[in-house]
Amino acid sequence: MNNVEIRQWLDVEWEKVLESPSRDPDTTIDRFIDSTVVSVRYAFVTQLLGKVAEHSRSLLFLQAGKKGDDGAYASGAWNARSFSTEVIVPWVADNHNVLGTSAEPYASKPLRRPRLTRDMPDVKNQAEWRNLVTFFGTLTNAKPDEIRDVFRRCLQSLARRLKRQRFQYPIPRRISMEQLSNTLDAFLGEASQGLRPLAVSTALMKVLGKAFSLFSDVQAQGLNESDTASGMPGDIMCYGIPDGKIVLVIEVKDYKLRLLDLRASITKARQSRDKLSSLLFAVPGIREQDRAQIESRIDLEWAAGLNVYHMDIQTLVRTAFTLLDEHWRVEFLSKIGEELDLRGEHKHREAWRRLLVEDG
Repeated sequence: MNNVEIRQWLDVEWEKVLESPSRDPDTTIDRFIDSTVVSVRYAFVTQLLGKVAEHSRSLLFLQAGKKGDDGAYASGAWNARSFSTEVIVPWVADNHNVLGTSAEPYASKPLRRPRLTRDMPDVKNQAEWRNLVTFFGTLTNAKPDEIRDVFRRCLQSLARRLKRQRFQYPIPRRISMEQLSNTLDAFLGEASQGLRPLAVSTALMKVLGKAFSLFSDVQAQGLNESDTASGMPGDIMCYGIPDGKIVLVIEVKDYKLRLLDLRASITKARQSRDKLSSLLFAVPGIREQDRAQIESRIDLEWAAGLNVYHMDIQTLVRTAFTLLDEHWRVEFLSKIGEELDLRGEHKHREAWRRLLVEDG
């Protein structure tokens, strides 16, 4: 494959990895992808992908060198620096600098030589380089399919690295209420098993807590973490000022509220160690067949001292930011990105980034 074709192959394989739910650690590969030495990270990916593109290339050669008397280069020799510059560096830049921000990784001293060897006394971090050379040595007789499999493991390790990494979201300097509403409509309109509305609702509560001095802290549990396991009475907990007790619990659903959801959440609220007085459901509405029973139960809870509310996220947003100065809208966008980063799911982070690019 030439450089254009290998980049296309790389993009296809990367997309497959990002869509895969598997994120199990791979200590053999992770040690190089997560190396503290930037040039080791780049060399690991570059040399492997270069061999995927052309199997006759040696994993250890860095330069093509000079032609021999027969007009040919040494067996396995190739120009890894050029390949890195033309393929790896732009790919990394297009994928949130997952390996680093170096524009010329092969300009570093360890990579300015004809080939990698175990004995490179003139470089720092010799143990890291020896480990890399040793690993490449185990692949000396590997077949093309085996090299591809190793590189796919490399991509899986990169996906794990990206999950821990914060994205650079293009936050605009200003955003109108209409733009904000349209952006949220587009973002929340795609299914996410509750992740997107949870991130948006948590970000909203953090902004409101700060802007109106309502809460000393706002905490949200993990998406797949049960309330029972976490010991939390709901999806989002808002802690009051100044005593730090929970003053508001929020349950987030990406579907209409059902009677069984209401009952379960009220039970959790009653069992909380803090005496809760307010429970809010951030939901797109009430399931019609349960409406009468839900409204009746809400009235009963109010008489017993528990205020139960329900409101869709967009209504919450419009109501809040009608009362607040416009700079809080910008902070809200930033907080959504922070919440998405904490959850680490690439698909939803990338969707939010693209929406902000379009708005910009």
